Amino acid sequence: MCLIASMIKESEKIIILKTAITLRKMLSMNKSYSSKVDGNSDVVNSYDKIAANSNSELTKATVNSAFSGKKRSTMATVVLIVESMGYLMKDFSEIYDKLSEKEVSKFREEVMKK
Repeated sequence: MCLIASMIKESEKIIILKTAITLRKMLSMNKSYSSKVDGNSDVVNSYDKIAANSNSELTKATVNSAFSGKKRSTMATVVLIVESMGYLMKDFSEIYDKLSEKEVSKFREEVMKK
């Protein structure tokens, strides 16, 4: 029983990390696009803009938490963040599914340092 519980915890940690990596990649794409179009202020390229553009009570702290890879985010929070950046969940899933174990391990090491 204990072994199963620890396996579930590990798989959940991987999901949390992969979600954070995916959100960071999406935000990075928006930042790259924003710089190419002379910093167009309509592009959602920061935690503040994500929170403001979410059309909900999503706070910058909640957004920051989702990007940190340290805490679990609700599905509603992830959807609000993805949509506020101008993406579809299909875009999220395509990036998420392509993440390698190496990327997850590297990100985990970075998260553990902080």
